[in-house]
Amino acid sequence: MVQFCIEMPRHFVLSYARMQETDITCQPTRDTFVRFAIVLVAFFGFGLYFFYDGSVGYRKANEVFFSYQAFASLGQKVQQSAPASWKAMTASAALLPAVQTEDGPVIEGEKGLRFPLPQDCEATRSCPPEVQDFNAMKAGWNDCWIAYTGRMHYPARAGEHPYDEGAIREQWYAGGGCMVVSLLIVWLMLRTKGRVMSLSGDTVTAAGQQFRVADITRLDLRQWWGKGVKGVAYATVNGRKIKMDGMTYGGFGEKGTADTFMKALLEQYKGEILEYERDNAEKSQEARMRDKPWQAHQYS
Repeated sequence: MVQFCIEMPRHFVLSYARMQETDITCQPTRDTFVRFAIVLVAFFGFGLYFFYDGSVGYRKANEVFFSYQAFASLGQKVQQSAPASWKAMTASAALLPAVQTEDGPVIEGEKGLRFPLPQDCEATRSCPPEVQDFNAMKAGWNDCWIAYTGRMHYPARAGEHPYDEGAIREQWYAGGGCMVVSLLIVWLMLRTKGRVMSLSGDTVTAAGQQFRVADITRLDLRQWWGKGVKGVAYATVNGRKIKMDGMTYGGFGEKGTADTFMKALLEQYKGEILEYERDNAEKSQEARMRDKPWQAHQYS
């Protein structure tokens, strides 16, 4: 049996070994998910707030607004009324003259506007005992209003204006929009969790795509180095710009791996690089990085 032994050139062996050492994987950072969570909580919370106003808040505000108007009107009327007639009127009438609809009681206003009230609004069925008290109303309707709002746990100060059906629909639309954004954020979180930025040999993985270092025709590092906005680079591959986000994947600092990834990539890449002019200190740092590409180094 004849055995063949092929001796590899030394530079090839060293190059292959170096490529094996460049297996760098940048996982999504914890700070990325913290930022996602903050935005998600904000939009989800606003969505719930809008839904509450559309279903409960604005209707209660309308009840308080029109009840205050009714108390003020009855406070003037009681001055020209007798106790017997006042008792008969308030015992048979409702505080708020509402119209019952499928969506609950509404108060019809001018120009065809309708102002929804809560489904269980007692003021649409009867006058409260504070109004039926002739002597108290005649002495001061405002004190009766304070007593009524205290018993009902309503704000003593009514709003400046009521909310019509259009305003309530806007709350539902706004809440729905916030929920759609929340779902989008959840989708982005799941997509980010399932991705990595890596360099395995001469194969780069970024933005959910894989390509070889030799396929890169331009490397835009203008947002990667320096102070301020940093950590984002763009590789032009077959005419397409692919984003490499070091802030999201790998991160910077003592435990970050994004700088190590970029150093290893620059060691292999020999094509066109776009970057801003940097001072001598930054250039010397880059020179040391090129001399020792496998040694982690942090830029200030």
